[in-house]
Amino acid sequence: MYRKLLTILFFLISLVAIGQDKMSLKGEMLDYKGENFLLLSGDDGGVFVVDSARVDFDGVIQFNWEGTPGFYRIANKNNKIDFKIDRNDFWFSLSGSMEDGELQFPENDENYQYQYYLSEFSILNESIEDLREDLLDLNEKDSLFKEKYSEFKNLKKSKRNLLRDLWGSHLDSWSARVALAQQELIPDVKLNGQKANEYYLKHFFDYFAFSDSLLTGTPVYYDKVSKYLKAHKINELISSGNYKEIKELIGNLFWLTELNPGSQKYMANYLMNRFPAEEYFEVYHIVSDAYRVLNTCEYVLNTKTIKRRINNFKAITKGWQVPDIPLYHTNNGRVQNLSNVNSEVTLLIVWSGSCKHSVNMLSQISEIYYTYKELGLEVVAVSLDSNLNYWKSAVMNGAYPWINSCDTDGLHGTVASQLNTFVTPSMFLIDSSLKVMALPHTFFQLEQKLNEIFN
Repeated sequence: MYRKLLTILFFLISLVAIGQDKMSLKGEMLDYKGENFLLLSGDDGGVFVVDSARVDFDGVIQFNWEGTPGFYRIANKNNKIDFKIDRNDFWFSLSGSMEDGELQFPENDENYQYQYYLSEFSILNESIEDLREDLLDLNEKDSLFKEKYSEFKNLKKSKRNLLRDLWGSHLDSWSARVALAQQELIPDVKLNGQKANEYYLKHFFDYFAFSDSLLTGTPVYYDKVSKYLKAHKINELISSGNYKEIKELIGNLFWLTELNPGSQKYMANYLMNRFPAEEYFEVYHIVSDAYRVLNTCEYVLNTKTIKRRINNFKAITKGWQVPDIPLYHTNNGRVQNLSNVNSEVTLLIVWSGSCKHSVNMLSQISEIYYTYKELGLEVVAVSLDSNLNYWKSAVMNGAYPWINSCDTDGLHGTVASQLNTFVTPSMFLIDSSLKVMALPHTFFQLEQKLNEIFN
């Protein structure tokens, strides 16, 4: 039951990231003695469990973990508290229930302002919703309807004024930005059925921007995405096989992240984790294709060739036998073919020095290369650059320490043709027998799979 409340749930990988500190959160929750709570945060792929703890019989709960300051959430099956931790040792106290109790934080902490905004919105939203339900049961000609409708409009106006006031100052205050991000406008009582749904969806993102790097990857960010998918009835669309509408829906989410390429990676990782290829094949590929078009470098090829390669690439799954492609112009003369690579696990990446997405990916891979090389990984980077001198310069400038190769025929060459490559970068994790272990599309997915393989 609790899983339904989460956008997506991941347990922390055992390896501790460089730069993380010892963090501590202590809270007083007298009304919840003996109850269990989770401490949650967000990363590139969704919401994950940081730690779990029980409120002791003195009403105190303590969380200890390796991490960094940022946005966190304490939650049980029915309730949650969001706050921002800005120090290694943080504390809070809750008097009363999580729904309407009073929260205390360190002196002058901006969480006070954030909780105040949430409280104001909560009171207004609850009152507006209650009145709307009452009005739906009344006749418009009744005097009671007119009285309640007038009150309903005044409350909606009060909410709009609060939204406008916070919007005017939200750039200077994280508390206003995060509180605003969680708000949606409530339709007028005279809008029912489909018209009410259309109004709701039209204004869903009025006070939330995917381009806001402050919100990216937070539990609030993933709540918003999950709620939007639910409002568009994603599960019903999947059940009915309406992939055309799903494609439009996913495309719209990526369009909304266009101003923030970093947010696109979070969106892609989250959606591919939520709809894994093994269970949701078509949806997974709608997501991965949309992401790759926006975050890879495309080349001009015959349209039929592109369509054929896209379809063929979808057929590449775990266990697919990778062709023993030739490795031209390698920096290691002994390695002439992929089968010459002596490695338990090989990351084959097809890239181009003129593609910024490729260069960024190789830069990230270089940061973890030696760690995993000691465990049995080798990287083979095959460039599709047509100019050998340009490729050699790119390899030298990047100081790439692995096996480098170049097929100067580009997308028309043997490598791209045999691997059905139509964009760069394209990655293949393969075993010693040249069979596919995974097809990561993002660096986050790559790290996930490497941790799974080697730990």
